[in-house]
Amino acid sequence: MNLSTDNLTPSQILQPIYHQINSSDDHNWIRHGIRSILYLKNNGFELITSCDIWDCLDSMKLQPINPRSMGLVVKLAHKNGLVERTDNYRPSRRKQANQRPVRIWRLV
Repeated sequence: MNLSTDNLTPSQILQPIYHQINSSDDHNWIRHGIRSILYLKNNGFELITSCDIWDCLDSMKLQPINPRSMGLVVKLAHKNGLVERTDNYRPSRRKQANQRPVRIWRLV
């Protein structure tokens, strides 16, 4: 089985992501995650981490069924040009993450 995406179009690469979002029990949570990114951008943030998105969602008292859905939020935001990756990391502020490094994203 070849897992290479070299011969796939961007739409073909994104199709499994969209399928996972649409079939996910966290569909609503993921949508609010994207809205949180837009909120951060509209409130003067230039750089964010997933911790900033978590803070927004926590303030709305929204919890995912699967915390790994945050990866889908960021991946979808990146693929749709809302954020671009930087080479920088910082320790997570979330207690559950035990200060593991999280990527810093630039809002576009």
